[in-house]
Amino acid sequence: MTGRIVLHIGAMKTGTSFVQSVLGNNQEMLAERGAIFLGSSFGVQSRAVRDVLNLPKQPGRNKRKWRSLVQPVARMEAGQTAVVSMEFLSFASDRHMGPFLNPLRNSGARIEVILTVRDQSRVIPAQWQTYTRNFGDEPWPDYLRRIEPSRSRRVTRSRAHRTFHRAQDITPMLERWSTAHGIATTHIVTVPPPDAPREELWDRFCAAAGFDGSGVDLDDVHDNTSLGFGSCDFLRRVNSHLADVPPRTYRVGMRALARDVLAPLRAEESRPALDRRAAEYAATLNQQLREAMSDSRFELYGRLDDLPVPTTFSDQPRKAASVPDDEVRRATTAVLDHLESAAGVDVGPRASKLDDLVAQAAQGLRRANDWDA
Repeated sequence: MTGRIVLHIGAMKTGTSFVQSVLGNNQEMLAERGAIFLGSSFGVQSRAVRDVLNLPKQPGRNKRKWRSLVQPVARMEAGQTAVVSMEFLSFASDRHMGPFLNPLRNSGARIEVILTVRDQSRVIPAQWQTYTRNFGDEPWPDYLRRIEPSRSRRVTRSRAHRTFHRAQDITPMLERWSTAHGIATTHIVTVPPPDAPREELWDRFCAAAGFDGSGVDLDDVHDNTSLGFGSCDFLRRVNSHLADVPPRTYRVGMRALARDVLAPLRAEESRPALDRRAAEYAATLNQQLREAMSDSRFELYGRLDDLPVPTTFSDQPRKAASVPDDEVRRATTAVLDHLESAAGVDVGPRASKLDDLVAQAAQGLRRANDWDA
């Protein structure tokens, strides 16, 4: 009899980077306890999953990395657990399920799925940040309206709407993965509230995955770099000047910029706040999650209270506040200073108008990253 494989499929913005970092940093200790992080790195798992998601292009090649990643499962012994933690698995459609699961079915291993879910009032701002860091250019108040259900084809076809719902339509994810042939159990882990102990999400994940994760080192754990309101708005403004930059090179350059220049400004910046309508929508999504999770097919680790469903929203503003211009100006100035001091780019005299200053930063980023080459 072979062991088990646990597929942690996401969802996005639910502490996946934290879990992956703990798995990657503590591989030797966990392997001694029978828990094996397949591929030994997030990058290996990410490339394997993304290749399958690229189907039907080059079907032979697209399946190769995934098959190589999960090949050790067939050789595992009873009591061992292989783990894949990769949130892009949540993007799988019906046509991807076979390529992902067939090699595992053939291995004879028990296949289990973990889905992490989070309070949508916290997810929505996090998704907007991800959006701005990937060419998104909608201001915060506009983004809130774009992601809501709408009969307007213009809205539902918007990139903001598509990317949000691809990442956060949890019920279809649960249905697709839990009913797929070969899945033995589907576990749901709720992300604890912000004031919970740092290890609580990890403890819940390990309970769902069925291995002993006690005593791991959480001191050097990587979380996604989080930005403040002004820095996110700088990114969405500068994106309109960078739309022609190849996505891969854009992400490399902007990831470094976010980590080294913008993230340190977070303590000085405000946070985007939901307006009343968006707060009601977040509560509706949380209620839908609660109802989906109540299905007896799923094993819950955490509490339904982690997904609050308030009945009054009088404390929420009627209109979402736009970002303060001084925060955006501070972020833009920090980028220009970095371009001059660290990248050696002569950006010239600083513009006085904010839009012109952002355009100046965009030109400096092009030169620093050779995006016009």
